[in-house]
Amino acid sequence: MSTVIYIICVITIFLIVFGLVAFTTYTLRRAYLALKADYDQQTKVVKFVFYTLTLWLLLIAVLAIGGYYSNFKYLPPRIFVLGILPPLILTIVLCFSKSFTKILQRIPPAWLIKVQSFRIAMELMLWLAFIGNLMPFQMTFQGFNMDIIAGITALFAGNIFFRKGRFFKIETVIWNVFGILLLVNIVFITTISTPAPFRVFMNEPSSAIIATFPFIWIPTFIVPYALALHIFSIRQVFIKDLQPFE
Repeated sequence: MSTVIYIICVITIFLIVFGLVAFTTYTLRRAYLALKADYDQQTKVVKFVFYTLTLWLLLIAVLAIGGYYSNFKYLPPRIFVLGILPPLILTIVLCFSKSFTKILQRIPPAWLIKVQSFRIAMELMLWLAFIGNLMPFQMTFQGFNMDIIAGITALFAGNIFFRKGRFFKIETVIWNVFGILLLVNIVFITTISTPAPFRVFMNEPSSAIIATFPFIWIPTFIVPYALALHIFSIRQVFIKDLQPFE
């Protein structure tokens, strides 16, 4: 294992997580300003979201450092039960929330797509981790992980689907569904690459490093975040009166 590559991977994960948290709080603030909500109230909400995300990240970190996620013998996998599932449930709940729908009304649709370009950095990091013998071949774009396509196309889709004030709804749904399938693919590949009873890929190293800190933030925060962006983007398609801020 290359120490230099390991450090680069760790820094990349921290930067991505920090960037996504910053994007969330900034976008919420802009949306509340567009809604002309009470300043004190919006400040409380933004702080609550920031503290909640921070506490979630800290909880995951503590559990990972304590070795909670490193036991792959449990079924269903602990990473799924206390990692992927809670954010997924929250995402679904938010989609049916009237208050959150008002926020989505104000967020520019292009933002939810363009920010997915962070997946380029994510995939380059996974490839570098493979070079450093930290992760298996199949988890990279040289193997069976094509998630980098979502990151690259996000840069273009964010402009093409919403150019000149238009909203290409069918194209937006298709792109998001495609992006979700790419996420499902890499989650599946990672799962059957772990040293678990259902392991399929027997090449070394396994994907066990995702259960350690800070790599644990990939399946428990970064991947759920990307999925949430897709779902919220699709939700926007069905909102009749979008009034995004500039």
